[in-house]
Amino acid sequence: MAPRTTTALLVGLLALSGLSVAAGGVIDAPPELTIENQADTPHRVTAYTVAETESVMELNFAVTTDDGDRRLATLEQLYWPGEFRNVTIADDGVPGQRHTVEPGENVTTTVEAWTPGNVTIYVVEDLGDDQRHVHTGIRSCTERQQEHELTLKSDGAGGSYTCASSLDWLLP
Repeated sequence: MAPRTTTALLVGLLALSGLSVAAGGVIDAPPELTIENQADTPHRVTAYTVAETESVMELNFAVTTDDGDRRLATLEQLYWPGEFRNVTIADDGVPGQRHTVEPGENVTTTVEAWTPGNVTIYVVEDLGDDQRHVHTGIRSCTERQQEHELTLKSDGAGGSYTCASSLDWLLP
């Protein structure tokens, strides 16, 4: 009787292990991003992903000032909106993904370059206001199965995110 119990226990553990590996592969998928544009003008949302170990606030961006000068600004300087326009990453090797969202439009996509452990940065520009920078969002959640939401309005932007899977305890 003991060998049957041991065999059943081993089969059960093996099945649970296989489920864990299979579920881990599915749930390690990149964050899902939903953008809702409630503003009267089109907006561009650019998602950047960087390794958590990097000094995120020191990332460099090329920006245009109100005087029309092109210069570098760190992410820390982009935290508050309004001072710059035409924002693009200046550092090499930082993947970016751009989405233009028209007024009244909802877009759902995935942040393709994300891998577990990455930080996601969102830079939002108002295309109806000469590409003016209106929002920066930093999602430092490094967990699986993230859902990010951005709501764009004429007076700014905001959002929320869900950080982890309810199955996290089961996964490797």
